[in-house]
Amino acid sequence: MKKQWKRLLIAALTSSSVFAVTWYWYQSTDHRISSHGTEKPLAYVGKVVDDIQRRPSSRLLWQLVNTGEPLYNGEAIRTSERGEVRIQFVDSDRYLDLEPESLIVIKKSEGEIALDLMEGSLFVNAKAGNETNAPGLVLNSAKGKVDLSRASASLSKGRGDSVDVQVLEGKASIKGSDGQSKDLTSRTEIKILSPLPQKPLAMDAESLQPVPFQWQGFPANTQVSVWAGSSRKQLKELAKAPLNQSQVMASLPFGRHYWKLVGTSPDGRVVAESPIYKTEVLARYAPTVVFPTADAEIPAASTPFDLTFKWQKGDDTRQTTLEVWKDPNLKEKITSKSFADEENFTVPSLKAGTYYWRMSSYYVDSDKPVLGKVQKFVVKPANEVNAQAKAPTPPPIVPVEVNFTMPEAQTTQYYVETPRLGLSWKADKTEQVASWRVKLLQENADPASAATVEVKDTTLSTPVTKPGRYIASIEALNKDGQVLGTTTSQALTVAPLPLLQSPQFLPAEGTLQASLDGKTQLEWTALDGAKEYWLTIRKNGKELKRTKYLKNSTALKNLLPGEYEVEVAAYDSYGRKSEQGPSRKLVVPDKSNVRAPTLKKIKVN
Repeated sequence: MKKQWKRLLIAALTSSSVFAVTWYWYQSTDHRISSHGTEKPLAYVGKVVDDIQRRPSSRLLWQLVNTGEPLYNGEAIRTSERGEVRIQFVDSDRYLDLEPESLIVIKKSEGEIALDLMEGSLFVNAKAGNETNAPGLVLNSAKGKVDLSRASASLSKGRGDSVDVQVLEGKASIKGSDGQSKDLTSRTEIKILSPLPQKPLAMDAESLQPVPFQWQGFPANTQVSVWAGSSRKQLKELAKAPLNQSQVMASLPFGRHYWKLVGTSPDGRVVAESPIYKTEVLARYAPTVVFPTADAEIPAASTPFDLTFKWQKGDDTRQTTLEVWKDPNLKEKITSKSFADEENFTVPSLKAGTYYWRMSSYYVDSDKPVLGKVQKFVVKPANEVNAQAKAPTPPPIVPVEVNFTMPEAQTTQYYVETPRLGLSWKADKTEQVASWRVKLLQENADPASAATVEVKDTTLSTPVTKPGRYIASIEALNKDGQVLGTTTSQALTVAPLPLLQSPQFLPAEGTLQASLDGKTQLEWTALDGAKEYWLTIRKNGKELKRTKYLKNSTALKNLLPGEYEVEVAAYDSYGRKSEQGPSRKLVVPDKSNVRAPTLKKIKVN
């Protein structure tokens, strides 16, 4: 027995020492990662959509990454099924957009930044990075090193180690193992005229229009169709052009879309196919009209009358335009004025009568304006307006700035039983606001079918008809129902809460083995969101025991020698069972290292 206790003591001390060394190594490397000393970052994290993770070069664990965090040499970044991230390189305007389900490693060596695309796809915009002091930007591939320092390109991981490089703008070259360089050009003769690849499309949020697809380069007697979807792996035929036609109109809802062109012969054979492109359809709004409101009667103390127009533009509006006419047919134009930052303008010398006006917006990502609604107002002598008025003239409208307050992480909202959407917002002059008008539109629905809800608080949780992507906007209203301000549109996804993944026994492979003393120590991976674990033991297909555990480990006793099947499942706080993983074999040996006590002396009285 003394030898047995000695063995147990030595094993305990050894395990404790290993744990202490591992903990010390983990904390020391974590300190180095957080400080990085004087090391300069290679890039910074830009806009983040859904869950994005990073793994420093000296660590094995993945960590969540947020907007604005620096990225250092040797770090890996990966995206989830719906995740996207923009990586902005330092000392230049160059950036890359990492698409969903992608993994990339960023390194720096020999005065250049190297990209290792392990899986998925990305878009690199280095054409604008003409800074003389900026390091080169290259992609490591099986065929050589691709120089992207002066190119705009789309990259995707193909089969094996191959990487598909599609140069959209600028020049790129590849340097092979023989040291020779050659220019890369597009492998397809198909030229896309519209929509321009990787360029967003701005659409009027109140009037979504079909997207014109135009191209060149397909063979004669070819019927071209547009295939589109929410990811590169989920493309479906969206629209088909007539035979030998080089354009077609197709309806795309607000949001991100991947698409390609497929040409078929009259007998249905695919004769040509374009690469896959990405296009985002953005919802845009005309400026919010502050004064005069629709059908307003403007009292003029004397005529001609100088009238000041007031409006509120969006954050990403680069230009607004004011147009005023004297007639309902919009032929007699009084003024047409464009503004960069101004939000008011005075039109002089208006005579008594009816006038028509409109505000339009030009956004930074579009050359076409978003036209507002044509509204009318009447200029009348003050005594006529006062005679008709039954109430005092309302005070002037004070514009209110309204903004969503949901974090980026809430652009995808999950539900368990009933699809719901949660919104929150804030305003700078809440004392002027009597209520809020919330507009919700499913991205593939007619804008006229948008649901409208009026609330008093700055939060709303409302059920929706089904899961999917929705476009939300908020309007601030005064007590007379006049609009004081509105938010820019916000795209949100409502999706069922995924089931927990199946816990995995540790070690991950091989047969689980009980110790020679008959005890079995079982451990499995801990899952975030798991409330409890259920362990099931079977022998020859018959269930022997099913036990609940709150932790991810247990010690089994009193199992007879033989072979068993063990399974473990996790349950979340809603009582839902995780995905079912495979059962593992557990072997309890029929031999024991526990020695029977020895009788050294026998004394008989």
